[in-house]
Amino acid sequence: MAISTKSNPWLLEEVRRFDPNVPLEAAWLPPKSWYTDSRFYDLESETVFKHNWLIAARSDQFKKPGDFVAGSVAGEPYVVVRGEDNQLRAFFNVCRHHAAVVMAGAGCEQALVCPYHGWTYGLDGRLLRAPELGAVKDFDRNKFGLVPMKVGEWSGLVFVSMTENPRPLGADMTELARRLQEMSVDSLQFVARRKYTLACNWKVYVDNYLDGGYHVSYLHKGLAGQLDLDSYKTEIFERYSIQSGAGAGGSSEKSATDFSERIGDKVLYAWIYPNLMINRYGPMMDTNWVIPRGNAQTDVIFDYYFTPETARHADFVEKSLAASDVVQQEDVEICESVQRGLGSSSYDQGRYSVKREHGEHHFHKLLAADFRAV
Repeated sequence: MAISTKSNPWLLEEVRRFDPNVPLEAAWLPPKSWYTDSRFYDLESETVFKHNWLIAARSDQFKKPGDFVAGSVAGEPYVVVRGEDNQLRAFFNVCRHHAAVVMAGAGCEQALVCPYHGWTYGLDGRLLRAPELGAVKDFDRNKFGLVPMKVGEWSGLVFVSMTENPRPLGADMTELARRLQEMSVDSLQFVARRKYTLACNWKVYVDNYLDGGYHVSYLHKGLAGQLDLDSYKTEIFERYSIQSGAGAGGSSEKSATDFSERIGDKVLYAWIYPNLMINRYGPMMDTNWVIPRGNAQTDVIFDYYFTPETARHADFVEKSLAASDVVQQEDVEICESVQRGLGSSSYDQGRYSVKREHGEHHFHKLLAADFRAV
């Protein structure tokens, strides 16, 4: 039986301890149980991650029929594939025979073949071959295809949804699409991927990202030297938020760990509920895909894009990735520190910075709405 607040009084009470109707200046942060109790991870798997669009791949990974990308989020394996008819499709990546994961990684194949017993599926998900079933009775291969997921593309990214009737993808992100277009994201090209594994709840990482630059001057000394934090602002939209500001400018020798050519004269940090960040700055962009791997472990996948001109300069790319890595390692350390602190008997709930943490409060309100929906 799926976990829900309706069937679990303790969960409902813990959800209610955060009141989304209280204004920011009077609000309390969610209780630590949201981040430490495995029942919340189970609840999120049934609500947040099954009822929203989730980033799954880049559009440039599907150039020809047979191109596929497999992954998983909150315990649900998926595969996205370009069909012979050039249509993009997504499926639960689970064999209909003995539940083995069918595809792994990314590549190009003429069919989707389960490595366990060789059950073979077409690029459209139909079961093509089920070896050695013999005289099995009442078996209709037309009913044993891969179970489909919804799939869609927005701004060069591929999303999947596990729900039958998701909200239209991108319908409420018009302003973000406009701003990204103004910053010429279509001209950027993918260059590199990095993955970070953190010993913390996925929401700890999202909270850190959404604190409106509150932690930057304390934690990221190099990055802080390249941002005009007085110009930093957070704008709240229905299901996303945008943090933006000006670059500080100045010499590239200002910091040993970051440099003004990388940051440029303005930055845009966009967060899309529940687990995607898009960061556009200087001649670069990176996307951050936050993937829960359990109650206290999180993967964050960074995809880096550069303008064609800068992508040709290996030294600039290497220096930029190294500077970004310094920032990420600082975030890893502090997020893991927060997770350890959440386990202390001395802490239960904190308060928001009224000046800075609008985005974080917005995130918690969206979570609360999803939690109460089941």
